[in-house]
Amino acid sequence: MRFLILGVLAIVMVGCKEEEPPPQTGKLTSIDLYHGTVTLGPREYYWIKFEAKDGDTLYYEARVKTGDGDISYAFWTDSANYEKWRKGQSAQLNDYVEAVPSVSFSPSLAGGVYYAVVGNSSYISSKTVWIRSYLRGWR
Repeated sequence: MRFLILGVLAIVMVGCKEEEPPPQTGKLTSIDLYHGTVTLGPREYYWIKFEAKDGDTLYYEARVKTGDGDISYAFWTDSANYEKWRKGQSAQLNDYVEAVPSVSFSPSLAGGVYYAVVGNSSYISSKTVWIRSYLRGWR
């Protein structure tokens, strides 16, 4: 009986062994998405479309250079939710912010197509926004 219990414990311990994550292959790479300024007229927005692989990180930063002092809104989302938002439907907008002088986010992403958006909701004034955005992951 003692050997039976020891045998069962040995099988259970081997079966419960933690698996190590697979090693990363390739090279850790940064891919520039955009670096520069954009001028947003009244009621305009600027989007960056990009494709991510599992585990990629988006680095996004934007700040107002001129205009009335704030970014009206900024967010990132997947392609399905971007299309819903563009059509005025309810959508999931990640890291959504409004009326801020600058914004930054750096989410880890699952594989897929995404959009990063910055907008001007003013009816009168234009804004110049500086944007720096890149994707970092194993390639």
